Amino acid sequence: MNASEVVQEGASAKMGGFLGRMAAVAIDADAKVSEQIATQLSTEIPKTTGEMGLDMTVKTVFKQGPMIVFKITINGAEPVKLITSAKGEEAGAHFENIIAAMDVLGVEGGVKNIESKMLPEIKKTLMEKLVEKIPAQMAEKGLKVECTSMNPAEEANFFFDSLEALASA
Repeated sequence: MNASEVVQEGASAKMGGFLGRMAAVAIDADAKVSEQIATQLSTEIPKTTGEMGLDMTVKTVFKQGPMIVFKITINGAEPVKLITSAKGEEAGAHFENIIAAMDVLGVEGGVKNIESKMLPEIKKTLMEKLVEKIPAQMAEKGLKVECTSMNPAEEANFFFDSLEALASA
């Protein structure tokens, strides 16, 4: 994350050259910007995905300087809403008819079975999309961020390697 550069440019513009750079150095820019980003993403991601039919929580589990780690948990999904969001109104209506037919026919666990089959694919797609969308949205605000998404089994090695790189930077 290039928070220090963004704060330094802003301070230089407001206060002028040397004084602005001195003020920016005195500010722990990475920590302040990280806090704002963590707060914003923790609320905006669940809000946006909720509108699409995906119930999830985003919790900030680690912040140090420019590094933020989130734990994202998918709590459930509304299959009809998800299909409608992804494929359009017509597909959503057809899917709703399928669910209604399952109820009429007495298919055991109909919607729950569909949801449990959809969630792994939703998780995979979400992981891919967040890695693309978060850096793009932050770039619009003048921040260069790197976003990585991984399964729990991969996290520890990546986390400790990242901390080591952060400490040596």
